[in-house]
Amino acid sequence: MLNDEQRRLEKLYALGLLDSEPEDFFDTITRVASTILETSISLISLVDEHRQWFKSKHGLEVSETARDISFCTHAVESGEQLIVENALTDERFANNPLVLNAPNIRFYAGIPIKSLEGYALGTLCVIDEKPKKLTDRELAALNDLAHLATRELQFRERMLEAKQSIQSSESKFKTLFENAAIGIAMVKPNGSWLEVNEELCRIVGYSRADLLTLTFQDITLPEDLNTDLNLLDQLVAGKLDRYQLEKRYIKQDGTVVWVELTVTKQLTATGGLDYFVAIVKDIQSAKETEIALTLLRKTLEDKVSQRTEELKQANKAMLAAYQEKTASEQLLQNAELELRTILDNANDAYVCMDADGIVKAWNKQAERIFGWGDEEAIGRKLDKLIIPNELQQAHRAGMRRFALEKKSDMMGKRIELEAIRKDGVRIPIELQVNVLEINEQILFTSFLRDITDRKQLESLLKNEARNDPLTGLPNRRKLEEILPIAVQRAKANQTTLSILFVDLDGFKGVNDTYGHNVGDMLLREVANRIDKSTRQSDMVARYAGDEFIIVLEGVGQVADANRIAEKVLRAISEPFHFNQITLNITVSIGIAYYTSEHSPETQPNELIRQADKAMYTAKKNGKNGVFMVETT
Repeated sequence: MLNDEQRRLEKLYALGLLDSEPEDFFDTITRVASTILETSISLISLVDEHRQWFKSKHGLEVSETARDISFCTHAVESGEQLIVENALTDERFANNPLVLNAPNIRFYAGIPIKSLEGYALGTLCVIDEKPKKLTDRELAALNDLAHLATRELQFRERMLEAKQSIQSSESKFKTLFENAAIGIAMVKPNGSWLEVNEELCRIVGYSRADLLTLTFQDITLPEDLNTDLNLLDQLVAGKLDRYQLEKRYIKQDGTVVWVELTVTKQLTATGGLDYFVAIVKDIQSAKETEIALTLLRKTLEDKVSQRTEELKQANKAMLAAYQEKTASEQLLQNAELELRTILDNANDAYVCMDADGIVKAWNKQAERIFGWGDEEAIGRKLDKLIIPNELQQAHRAGMRRFALEKKSDMMGKRIELEAIRKDGVRIPIELQVNVLEINEQILFTSFLRDITDRKQLESLLKNEARNDPLTGLPNRRKLEEILPIAVQRAKANQTTLSILFVDLDGFKGVNDTYGHNVGDMLLREVANRIDKSTRQSDMVARYAGDEFIIVLEGVGQVADANRIAEKVLRAISEPFHFNQITLNITVSIGIAYYTSEHSPETQPNELIRQADKAMYTAKKNGKNGVFMVETT
């Protein structure tokens, strides 16, 4: 593990200032320092492992001295300003070669120049051959000049970090782009391909070189193009943030492939349209399966309708010609046996009931889905078998209404509702009800399907889209759904609402030093501590990276919000232990305090923005603290 001196040296070397050419900015500082403090020498020194090197010098010819005899080393190692009014009377420097020989130092004053992380990289110092005592005004001026030098070094440090971050992000994006399991493309406003990945080339059957010579209009099936272009126009006009559709591409070999397309837009720094980002998923196999299932279902329904019609015709024939009774009865039995065989082997449950709701037919799939055998179900009312208590009254009312009006909005349509199994478990089902009238007797036929797996998948996908996979907390999307509701509730109930914006101090240093695995463990534990520090009624969400949002509803006083914020501060300040690593980290918290009386028109996004701004104020005030702003 690196010590502080190693980190300080790494930071100094990374800036690239050692042995660099003189710069007017630094030379101006040393020239002004000698003028204001009336000293013969002023220096900006940088202290490396073995020497102090002068980035700027005024009144001195040499460019460096050994570190072990330099005055500046004492200021760098202590991190504090060093004032020596008379070196001959100071036991630390009385025998120093720089005191006994040229430049014959008597007076020295040095202020450390520090990096963003607080490492002293060097000093701004003034030197004179005569003893001197600084006035308060002179010391303040020297500190101001040192501050200017520090700001310049820290600016260069930020620029270096930004450049490294950009290079890292570009590398990650390129790897993700090329290795993605779905097609990704950047598309120019005119529709030509700006960049495509290998998966997209595989989906459409073109080489990268060939595809880049075309536009998306060239390879879109003409029947699907107008829909795509209409949605694209709405995206450009700002009416949509993104759009998604299923469409068909024409592959290079002339065949057609179904895809699911999602398109977003990328703007320039000035707000103009730069390019589109297209995500393309191959759904050809799913489409073929869907078409086959639809055809199979239609065939089954047609077969049932056909056989039902045959039963009706057989019944009429039996009434019209008694002499053919035996043959007709056999024909009917054969038709019923065939229909029963079809229904018993159907993938859907089949239930038939009369006008009183009594079950007349119950196939094998109905037994498997609902748990009732046909001998238990047939002859009983359907509402006593599978209809939940709260739906039974509506079911019976619908039966009565159909008996009177001979029509219903449910007939022939696919609807979803809940049913109840024999063991009392509720399940979601999809059903379609049709009506038959035979000899003035009404029969209701229903096909029912258990859609539990589909509903669970839909619920899982919805939950994953609204929860952060790392911490398990609600994510930004869920926060943006819930916060407007909380604001409206505060307005309606004339109560208060507080937004706490929590940001980790120095989290980047943890990732840089220990890696992203430790960083992820830290974020999970921080999320856990924040959650435990809040009330059960409060919402804690991961907003982005190392930022968290806490929504406090019904906080009666400002002090209550501050109390919860202080509780979070204390919880995070406790050391974090991960294997052999112990981390000490703090947070800065900004609070936006909303009341329906003073800020009724404030929007949810504005509350977050104000809390964010307050958090940055807390950071500027020294971090590990809280700053609150009341919305206006």
